[in-house]
Amino acid sequence: MTPAVEVLDPRVDPEPRYWADLRRRAGLRADWAWEVLAVQAWCARTPQYVTVLHGEGAPRGVVSSAWVGSRTRRHRFVSSERGGSWGGLDVRAPGTSSLPGWWFAGAAGGGCRELLTDYVPAMRETLGRGLRCLLLRQVPSSGLSAVDGRFRLVRETESIAVLRTDTFGDRQDWMNTLTRKRRQNLRKIFRTVEEDETLDVRVTPGTAMDPAEVAELIRHNEVKHRDVPIVPLPQFVGYLERLLRQPDVFVLSYADRDSGRLLAIATILDDPEWPVMRTWSALPVEAGGRPNLYFHFYGESVRWSVETGKRGVILGKKMSETKRTLGAELVPQYAAAVPLW
Repeated sequence: MTPAVEVLDPRVDPEPRYWADLRRRAGLRADWAWEVLAVQAWCARTPQYVTVLHGEGAPRGVVSSAWVGSRTRRHRFVSSERGGSWGGLDVRAPGTSSLPGWWFAGAAGGGCRELLTDYVPAMRETLGRGLRCLLLRQVPSSGLSAVDGRFRLVRETESIAVLRTDTFGDRQDWMNTLTRKRRQNLRKIFRTVEEDETLDVRVTPGTAMDPAEVAELIRHNEVKHRDVPIVPLPQFVGYLERLLRQPDVFVLSYADRDSGRLLAIATILDDPEWPVMRTWSALPVEAGGRPNLYFHFYGESVRWSVETGKRGVILGKKMSETKRTLGAELVPQYAAAVPLW
């Protein structure tokens, strides 16, 4: 009989028999594939937990979190131990900061109340009284009333950029909604890129890409974003190898047609309605890259979304104002620190 709550460690626990069905029901993208979670957990600084809460005959909730304790260090990798004597849980999505790291069937307020009433007791039972706090990321506005309260710290974080495309018939329809100055700039960029016969631009399944080449290119982008207290670890080749071979991962790539050298990429976590543009990175111009591919990428994102019948694309964080001028809606997100007595 399946227990009411399962606290799983992807490093050592096999993929649950219900996992594929749970991913479909919850809309969990490719970064939640079990083999992807497993290699990410082995490459992490701290233990990574996947907690599944069961209801009548099927899972009713799932939460991804990382244990953060006194022994967490920038250059330390996870040990074989579970948790530690004292610390907290950082509840976050396993592969993208654009989405929450939890799902509860039919829950109001984004499922934030269930995190406190159902998830916390289960983790206290597993990790003991050393579990002293909870950090929730990507809390939606609708969940604020559930996480706010005395001794709790709630702060607005970077907004998530969301671009709806199901009202457009093609890329030109989208451009018609932008300001005149932005349209003129984009037309020039699109014309320059699309008339460049040495440039190959395409959207392909992730399996068509070389994980080592993708990892090398992504690190150019990671170098630019070192604005957090603990710098994120680089994208390991082993992780990308497993992520790219998932059937719901696509890559928008820019390559030199003559040499085949990869110049820029955007990885796409596909979804029937709202795919996530997970990672953008480009070779610097001074290292042989091409200018303005970042803006061309937005046009290609819209084109691909319209042609594949999506409702829109999730463009993530960073460059929020630029994304707003490109027609994206900035959806407020919050983080909540909840002490556990």
